[in-house]
Amino acid sequence: MKQRFPLNWRVMSAASAVLLAVMALLTVAGGPAFAVQAQGGYLPTNSITVSGSGLASGSPDVAYINLGVDSVNASVSQAVAQANQTMAAIMQALTALGAAAEDVQTVSFNVYPEDRYDPQTNMPTGERVYRVNNMLNVTVRDINRVSEVIQAGLDAGATSINSLTFGIANTTDLEQEARLKAVEDARARAERLAAAMGVTLGQPVIISEGMAGGAVPQMFAAMGYGGGGVQIAPGQLNVSVQVNVTFAIGG
Repeated sequence: MKQRFPLNWRVMSAASAVLLAVMALLTVAGGPAFAVQAQGGYLPTNSITVSGSGLASGSPDVAYINLGVDSVNASVSQAVAQANQTMAAIMQALTALGAAAEDVQTVSFNVYPEDRYDPQTNMPTGERVYRVNNMLNVTVRDINRVSEVIQAGLDAGATSINSLTFGIANTTDLEQEARLKAVEDARARAERLAAAMGVTLGQPVIISEGMAGGAVPQMFAAMGYGGGGVQIAPGQLNVSVQVNVTFAIGG
């Protein structure tokens, strides 16, 4: 007959096994090999841990434009029809400029009533109209045509340009440049810290990388595209990388 043990005995046995495993890790070469961090992890003793950061800059090669149209009419169906007609003209203009279908995306379509008020008495007049708002996100992969795309949208009937942001399609090279700078920064910090403590810096024993930050605006140049069209300043974008490095302390 299989013997059954109380639940609390099994829990204590599991806890004891974990404790024994931890004690085995802590006992190396006659002494503790790890020191407990305040955050709960383990770091080698006789070590220095630092963080390093690196930044790399590059010119944007893609732009994202959010534009749209507002239509107002006493008839909701007429308001929708007007918005659809204008949006069709905008899409046709974008297609004529070479925008691919996958680079034009409807991101919002809203219909809502608006009650009119007397401007002098601020009392409702009893008149109600309907507003239709239709917004597009347009990805422009030729940075030199950003102004042209915006102007084409406005000429086709767009009533709002809500946002214009720039990006870098492939940040791999910039991330690697920032990564090398972050490692160099971490080593320099560790060397200064070791010198201040009067010890010798050894080899890195633990290296981890934080999340890279991309497409952070750095500066904007005074330049425009498309002749007399909308003035655009793409500037520069930053990619950042952070590393955490633990160095052994040499003899």
